[in-house]
Amino acid sequence: MAAAPAFETRAPEIPATEAGAPDAKDIIVTAQKRSERSLEVPISLTVLNDKDLAAVQAYRYEDYLAKVPGLSLIGVGGFGSQLVVRGVTTGTYAINSSVATYVDETPFSSNGSSGLSAFIAPNFDPYDMQRIEVLRGPQGTLYGANSLGGLFKYVTNAPDPARIAASADVDVNAVDHGAAGINLHGMVNAPLSGKAALRVVGFYDESPGYVDDPSRGLKDINTSTMVGGRASLLFKLADTLSIRLNATYQHRKWSDYSSIDVLPVTFQPIYGGMISETLVGNPGAATNQVYNATVDWDIGFATLLSSSSYIEYASQAQFDVSGTYGAFLSPILGSPYGAIIDQKSGMHAYTQEFRLTSPTGPKLQWQAGAYYMKQSGFVNQDTYPVDIASKTIVRDFPFQLGGFYNDQTYNEISGFGTLGYNFTPAFDVSVGGRYSHNNQTFTENGFGLLGGGILLSAPSSEDVFTYSADARWRVTPQVMLYGRFATGYVPGGGNNVPITAPATLPRSYKSSKTTNYELGAKGSLFDNKLTFEVAAYQIDWANIQLAASYGGVLTTLNAGGAKSTGFEWSFGFVPVKGLTLGFNGSHTKARLKEAAPATVGGAAGERLPGSPEWSTSASVQYDYPLAAHFDGFVAADWQHSSNRLSDFSAIGARQTFPSYNMVNLRLGLKSARWTATAYVRNLTNTFAISNISATTLADNFGPLAANIYQPRTFGIAIGVRY
Repeated sequence: MAAAPAFETRAPEIPATEAGAPDAKDIIVTAQKRSERSLEVPISLTVLNDKDLAAVQAYRYEDYLAKVPGLSLIGVGGFGSQLVVRGVTTGTYAINSSVATYVDETPFSSNGSSGLSAFIAPNFDPYDMQRIEVLRGPQGTLYGANSLGGLFKYVTNAPDPARIAASADVDVNAVDHGAAGINLHGMVNAPLSGKAALRVVGFYDESPGYVDDPSRGLKDINTSTMVGGRASLLFKLADTLSIRLNATYQHRKWSDYSSIDVLPVTFQPIYGGMISETLVGNPGAATNQVYNATVDWDIGFATLLSSSSYIEYASQAQFDVSGTYGAFLSPILGSPYGAIIDQKSGMHAYTQEFRLTSPTGPKLQWQAGAYYMKQSGFVNQDTYPVDIASKTIVRDFPFQLGGFYNDQTYNEISGFGTLGYNFTPAFDVSVGGRYSHNNQTFTENGFGLLGGGILLSAPSSEDVFTYSADARWRVTPQVMLYGRFATGYVPGGGNNVPITAPATLPRSYKSSKTTNYELGAKGSLFDNKLTFEVAAYQIDWANIQLAASYGGVLTTLNAGGAKSTGFEWSFGFVPVKGLTLGFNGSHTKARLKEAAPATVGGAAGERLPGSPEWSTSASVQYDYPLAAHFDGFVAADWQHSSNRLSDFSAIGARQTFPSYNMVNLRLGLKSARWTATAYVRNLTNTFAISNISATTLADNFGPLAANIYQPRTFGIAIGVRY
């Protein structure tokens, strides 16, 4: 929700500069692809601005996601993450992401399992971002595919031709009983003329490790680095015409996963501490790139926008699967062996959107647009044995153990429009719709001992219509009530179907669709000392896409439906000058309406994986004058997450991740130019699990790898702005 997000996750901090601040009601967003005050938008949303993110040293999802009611994260090791809004997910191995990600006007989302849709949420460093907007509920009318549960939108700062500006930040930190890390950030804004400017951002983030592997004699194995930057070039050719060119690059490298070996059910560390033992480890790297050209032209009766984009994702990762493959391979190979999977994957896409937006008139507003996407992706996996005695990968083994090479293409064209009418200055209604047509191809080539000579190919095509309607009533100039009805979808696709499969196994799977019913209220009271946003909703989810095994091949099925109901709240309060209080949270009840197939598991009424039913945070910050030009500040925040369930299981009970509480502290000095902060994250050193994965053929009955949140961390950050 927009005006007063209380901040919180890695053990995040909760700044007070936005929530309940005197200008909170004037935060401008582009959630509906036109500029509006956040408290005027009839959608449940949260806004995180650049100053608040920088104040709490937030550089990645794990640092700030708990600041957003109804938003959660499913981690898949160093490989990637999946964003979840309002509990709409089927778990770690979802076929498609249910949350669309945008960078300004560019969609950074892919479609299908070979597009790695559920794993490649970009996790861009938000330094010098103007803001992050998180829209809850389906957004299929304006944002199209993958906005099944919501939208995550990065809005970057545009270059400013009017002034030179620069900033630099250094953050040094250390994990209790772990390694030290450092974060370096900088920005320069340079006018090139009165009508052109360049803005450049660069960063280097080193996240400290805290997991050891005594079996290999290694400490702090999960250190990771992230390096990259953004560049933006703006040309104002006339008062009514501008061109903006943007480029974003980010490379992430990890030495191993942030997971430890635990027992099932109790989640007690097997080796008594932050320890994970593997034969050779799980290193990897991933690169995200975004390039965009946006033309914005006011042609009088409307503004014409053209957005041309190219996105690219590439990764290489090693998975030590000795626990699952070793028992199978050793008898065949004649001596004890482990195994690793080498995976190379990638996705690239071209997108084009044209959009006409009317001026905001006294009675009528409208939008009309067209969109095109051309995407291709691949996932190539090769399996190699690991010599147990020497703990080395045998890449020149006499015969090929095998692997799978998958390729997928996706093409989409769509048209959309919205129409709004103001019946009175206090009451208006808006409707919208989007027609989308897509066609896809999918090919899998399995080879060697494990691949079994499989060759699969499946094309598909589909037409989808999504729509929305909302009404808002300004009870007073400061308080608004709204109702919203909206739909969203993720596309279907060609299926992984063995040649020997019966005709009853679908050769393609259908799109999955959500329908959202929502009532909410937003506003500010007591001379804007109190800001609030509350919403209640129900989401009906049809034709859920589930991954299931058939004949040793992972295929996709449409299975029944689910329902998510809940409510969200966000409050900011400034009772006296200098003291700011924040309180936000959500209640999410997401469950299957029908039983999932036996090969997947999941009974009717069973909870969906990955999301807590309750998540809450509270914050307090006090600013006080110290000396001329300097103020002091002290802040604390608390966050709570109730328990969550692991993925559906066809062979046994699911695991329940325990609830947890985290507390964070910070204090420091600030002036108009300088800021110095000392902080402690996860003050009580809470052991909190974000996800688990099986490490043996015993699945959830055997040892598990638990991805954990960063333990207690101490840090000092210094920033300067010109």
